Amino acid sequence: MNKENDLDILIPVFNESEIIVTTIKNIKSAVKFNYNILICYDYDEDPTVKIIKENFKDDTQIIFVKNFSTGFNNALISGFKNSVAKAVLIFMADDHINHNIINICYEKFQEGNYVVCPSRFVKGGKMIGNPFVKGLLTKLASFFLSNFTSFPIKDPTNSFRLFSKKLIDEVEIESTKGFTLSLELTAKAHRLGYKITEIPTTWIERKKGKSRFKLFSFIIPYMKWLFYIIKTSIFHKNAK
Repeated sequence: MNKENDLDILIPVFNESEIIVTTIKNIKSAVKFNYNILICYDYDEDPTVKIIKENFKDDTQIIFVKNFSTGFNNALISGFKNSVAKAVLIFMADDHINHNIINICYEKFQEGNYVVCPSRFVKGGKMIGNPFVKGLLTKLASFFLSNFTSFPIKDPTNSFRLFSKKLIDEVEIESTKGFTLSLELTAKAHRLGYKITEIPTTWIERKKGKSRFKLFSFIIPYMKWLFYIIKTSIFHKNAK
């Protein structure tokens, strides 16, 4: 069981190769708060687990959490269930840039934000190397929600996000597939009236390893939460 601490950094992994070593080293060099790293993996033979154990022997800050099923969504849920920290931050295994803003995310949480959203679409944010269709749909979702709903963030589809553990424990998680869980939790925090904030981030398309993001199979799950946000906006408008 994870020991109580300020922050759990949850990293879902799947055949990540040596890129995970740099990711963990970067985190360990940057984060100043009391934290653990939760490595959520699908199967015992995943070479990622062996690579981490060989490179970070007897590191008590690294906690291995086996996914109760398979897939990115279930890996996040497995991590949530094993976290006893005040906040949980979802971090990508191939992200070698954004370790420098983890401290900012936690500081924003300490200021009373239930959700802290690193955003590619605020001033200072960037999205680099994304496939055309994926980038277009992401920008369209951002434009629509920013201009036609009360949703307070411009980057709804980014999974890289910090959540209050209180929020995670309070709401029922409905997402069962894909990358929609971060959007679901943010949408539910918005409906509950909890504070949410954005900070700029840079996102670069994965160059090594295999992405588990399958664009068209995830469109329908994303649409569920887009409609949820629209309904919330209507409710907030009528409640004024």
